[in-house]
Amino acid sequence: MIMAVNKEQAIIDFICNCPEIQAHPLFFNFINAKPDNKQIITSGNDRNMQKPYIDGSVLKRYTFTIIDFRSVTYQAIVKSSEVLTPPVNENVEEYIDIQNIIDWVDEQEDARNYPNFGNDCQIEEMKVLTDNPVLNGTDTQVKPALAKYSFSIQIDYIDNSKVIY
Repeated sequence: MIMAVNKEQAIIDFICNCPEIQAHPLFFNFINAKPDNKQIITSGNDRNMQKPYIDGSVLKRYTFTIIDFRSVTYQAIVKSSEVLTPPVNENVEEYIDIQNIIDWVDEQEDARNYPNFGNDCQIEEMKVLTDNPVLNGTDTQVKPALAKYSFSIQIDYIDNSKVIY
């Protein structure tokens, strides 16, 4: 019997190498929404998207989302005619920190440094599905107020296990 690699654990092991992830709490499919907490959410991948090849291998896709909760500040970048020099704002700094995770993933793709899906899988491509974090909303009912940012990462890989699911 072929033992499949736990892809969720492989993703966690991989993403924990990112300095911005290492610096903050990371949760899996459940989170205590507090500033700087991060969450990995697995996405269901449509089996109809799988592409079988004549040799028995199958092109598959694994997608997951990282959600990042950040505190919100009510400091304007521009106040009427007064422009801060340089413009400094906690919201912008938080956004840049999240962008650093996306940039790290892109660097890993460029270096072809991928999660370890095991000997039966060969990763073809890993990409972030947006160029920047998406602001999914804010919660001003909690103290401190929180912004929820997210981005998804898609991994296409060849499964050579010849196991039919």
